Amino acid sequence: MRLPLALALLALLSAPRAARACATCGSGDPTLTTMGLGQPFAGRARFGLRLRYRWDRVIDGARGVELHEGRADVSAAYSPWDRLTLAVTVPMTVRRARWASLRAYTTAGPGDLDLRARVVLLRDRAFAPSHLLGAVAGVALPTSVDQVDGQGARLPVDVQNGAGAIAPSLGLTYAHLADPLAVFASAVVTLPFAGRFDEAPGPSLRGSVAVQWRLARWITLRAGLDARWDAPARVGDATDPRSEHATLFLAPDVLLAPDPDWVVGFGVRAPLVQASAQGRDEGWMFLASLTVDA
Repeated sequence: MRLPLALALLALLSAPRAARACATCGSGDPTLTTMGLGQPFAGRARFGLRLRYRWDRVIDGARGVELHEGRADVSAAYSPWDRLTLAVTVPMTVRRARWASLRAYTTAGPGDLDLRARVVLLRDRAFAPSHLLGAVAGVALPTSVDQVDGQGARLPVDVQNGAGAIAPSLGLTYAHLADPLAVFASAVVTLPFAGRFDEAPGPSLRGSVAVQWRLARWITLRAGLDARWDAPARVGDATDPRSEHATLFLAPDVLLAPDPDWVVGFGVRAPLVQASAQGRDEGWMFLASLTVDA
């Protein structure tokens, strides 16, 4: 009897636990590629593809986990008039998580659909404005497909391709446009509802500030800071402090415009400062994007 009991206890202790590694983590404004930073104009249609790779790990003894994620966001935006831009983003995600117990899973599938609207609230003039203040509102919908194991049991949250919750967001954006110099800033808060998973993400706040310099007609450099704070996730009626985390990223980008209607971007997000009560360590993000004006 002792051997079977010991084996059962070992299996229980080595089972994967929730890593508290956010299923939707990123930095800055995720819609900038398609919604743009400048003044919208009526009838403008824009399409974008954004590729991202990142890694994340939680150092928590036998429950520690390392996560690698590749993500492709396909987006479209349209401005019905010169103060309003509407955007939709469809993500596809590949995730691999490996626990300290050596258990590992790899999943792939669609993520959570993102709908956004940005409204220009104030501008210093209608034609070629140099100052723009806007508001952005949106919602992420739980369109991801549940990832299950060979027996049909749902896999841990860490390898799900979405948060599984309705997540409204609201924020402000500012742009100072002056050729060849431009300055951008944004702050967006997200307040998810409880979703279909046992663990629901808590509120989060994202902020970014960037300075952009156009070196030539076809090349622009951008340098900035992105910040994100995640409140503790909710598990039932309680919160889990292990998921609370704050990160400040250095955010350099280079933008290439081989054609006036095509913009190709490359960038990295390097964590400068992190604060976590449970040893969470966010790694670098590598970004590539393509935007086409129709």
